[in-house]
Amino acid sequence: MKTITKIVTALPALALLSACATTAPTTPDTTDTLVPEKVTAAYDRMASAPYTCTDDSKIMAKQSINKKQVMLNATLPKANWADQPIILNGEVKGDVASYVNESNPEAVYAWHMKGDKGIFAIKWANGKEYQVNCQI
Repeated sequence: MKTITKIVTALPALALLSACATTAPTTPDTTDTLVPEKVTAAYDRMASAPYTCTDDSKIMAKQSINKKQVMLNATLPKANWADQPIILNGEVKGDVASYVNESNPEAVYAWHMKGDKGIFAIKWANGKEYQVNCQI
């Protein structure tokens, strides 16, 4: 009698487990586009800060939440750039934020901010340099 009582007591638990076990895992749809894994920074929904710069240049800058990355949208007439998007990596030390992008073998880009001022600089592989001073 003890064995029958144990089986009857265990039946609801077994029924629940077997119901869960019949739910098969789903496979991704073959039409889904797989994106390679990469590290990206999170950004808040605040608007980018508009900077007016020397040489009639304009830069929109937005720092990531953790301050390790900045997204720029640069219009530099002397460099023939119009709304050029750039992502730079860096950090904040004290009240100065410095960001660099060295992924392009033709040029290195740098953005430095302190308060309402910014400096954007480009150094090409041939040694030529260009810099604009900016302010919000």
